[in-house]
Amino acid sequence: MSAIGESGTATWSLRELARRAGVSHAAPAHHFGDKTGLLTAVAAEGFTLFADALAAAGEDFLEVGLAYVRFATEHRAYFDVMFRPDLYRDDDPDVRAAASRAHDILVRGAARTLPAGSGDERAAAIAAWSIVHGFAGLWLSGALPDDLGDSAEAAARPVLKVLTDR
Repeated sequence: MSAIGESGTATWSLRELARRAGVSHAAPAHHFGDKTGLLTAVAAEGFTLFADALAAAGEDFLEVGLAYVRFATEHRAYFDVMFRPDLYRDDDPDVRAAASRAHDILVRGAARTLPAGSGDERAAAIAAWSIVHGFAGLWLSGALPDDLGDSAEAAARPVLKVLTDR
């Protein structure tokens, strides 16, 4: 993960990964097949950790949203891979199961942000996901104002409260 974290998703190689891990240059290719295979394993592991983090946040969408931002900032290499399905096999059963679990947690939390009787859970889920993912991406890219401070979670809290306070 450090190779991806240091150089991004495009510039590292299986050979570099093997060197860092202290294994033969053929070991990663033997185990994962190719770079896409390795990134598929990274995405599956990332979505599993992500779903666990979201589930641990409880039922309140504010806390789930903050867990989302916290995951993005604390596990950037996973985050960078997970939301780039062009990098991995998105039809992999482990990826699909873990991503579906994370999605379900977000949908349940987002449904709680709906005004009583509106019932448009899909739109609420997309809106909530867009806000937390957009905030995380803006934070990671350094595009948000400097005066928000050093804590992504603290900066995200009032933004997410706009969504969760009715």
